[in-house]
Amino acid sequence: MGLSLLISLNYLGADDDLPIIGDSSSSVISIASEYNLGRLYIAQLRRTIPEYTDPLTQDYAEHLVYRLAEYSELKDRRLEIALIDDKSINAFAAPGGIIGINAGLIFHTSTEGQLASVLSHEIAHLSQRHFARRLQRQKDRSLANSLMILGSIALAGATSNPNALLAGQQAITQQNLSFSRGDEQEADRIGFKNLISAGFDPLSTSHMFEKLQSLSRLSGSNELEFLRSHPLTKNRIADAQSRARTHKGGNYRNSLDYGLVRNRSIVHFSEIPRQAVTIFEKRFKEAKTSKEKIESLYGLALSYSEQNNHLKALEKIRKALDLDKENLILQIGLLELHIEAGNYFEAEALASSLLRTNPTNYPISMLYNRILMNKGDYELGEDILKELTLTRPKDPQVWYWLAEVQGLDKNVIGLHLSRAEYFFLTGAYETSIKHLRMALELTDSNFQITESIHNKIERSHQSIEALKNVS
Repeated sequence: MGLSLLISLNYLGADDDLPIIGDSSSSVISIASEYNLGRLYIAQLRRTIPEYTDPLTQDYAEHLVYRLAEYSELKDRRLEIALIDDKSINAFAAPGGIIGINAGLIFHTSTEGQLASVLSHEIAHLSQRHFARRLQRQKDRSLANSLMILGSIALAGATSNPNALLAGQQAITQQNLSFSRGDEQEADRIGFKNLISAGFDPLSTSHMFEKLQSLSRLSGSNELEFLRSHPLTKNRIADAQSRARTHKGGNYRNSLDYGLVRNRSIVHFSEIPRQAVTIFEKRFKEAKTSKEKIESLYGLALSYSEQNNHLKALEKIRKALDLDKENLILQIGLLELHIEAGNYFEAEALASSLLRTNPTNYPISMLYNRILMNKGDYELGEDILKELTLTRPKDPQVWYWLAEVQGLDKNVIGLHLSRAEYFFLTGAYETSIKHLRMALELTDSNFQITESIHNKIERSHQSIEALKNVS
């Protein structure tokens, strides 16, 4: 059972010439095999979680994680960040460079350093290979357990049982996150070192711990999910405070971009748009710095847009831009608000200008495609998204919208190929194969295309086998 999966995992990475884990008696899982395991995991994860599909927040989160990774000991930096549409505080690291972030983590933090302290901790779990080291300590028993968890995911996929699939996802997440106390202490220590190296306030970790304690008390019996996998002991709190005291300095990183992205989450999680308007009006009145005023104006602009008060929204975003004309998030905000207001002429001119100065920018490209789809310029929209697939080949949302615009442009082969990629990345392997076979019937024996399609079909089959062989 275990050996079959290990062989299958190797085939998944055939394009990268990756080695296999070994046989079922292996005590160590290779970096390459962890990576392949991570690709299986995130595909199944995407089938079970509500994704927070905001390209701007995704772009910000990826840049922050990669910035922190630069100061880490992480050797394999092929990272994938999954944003989850959940208001609770949670983040996790899974084998193969997978980092999951609840949007609620951004919502509940007060500074960029607090957010970075959690992400630095998760990156430290990856850099120290705590998953592999746990397997090494526990040998076959733990390896078999992790493979059986993947089996539950495969069983759920085969039976279309969403409850079983969710249970499998939760189990593998728990398997990865329930590190030893020593692993947690090591992740705290190394994460803290990387945090301050990246320019964040040393007090961020202890402040985040205090926030977690406070939220945990408020939640009563509903203990925070993050604290189940990362127990907050007195020693952890004391160690964080002690480390912070050994560092003196100032002018710590707390970017405007963080404040703007956090305000996006506040608007997103507000049940009534008027609530967000009230929050940001109060903050604007209390603002003492230009940065605070910009953040509040941006929040107000988004909130008014949610109320369909587009004139007010545009007024607020322009006032924010008067205070900082160079900030790209504010410029993209103006673009978003023009689209929401139906000002497509202004939106197209702005999108074209922004994309010229920021080629292949993720949020700009996605917004520009919306404008072009509305205009009926499907060919240009397809070109923009195709270019984006070169820099974001593992982003399901890019493939989803590429398929949509290709369908409108009557590019049937392209439609099936893009849908196949979307379904592969979201773990629907059989559906991916179905679209690949439909594309194959339309290729007129073009050797280069047919060979590529056959390779993608084989890739999906190997993914299916990798899951079925442990069920």
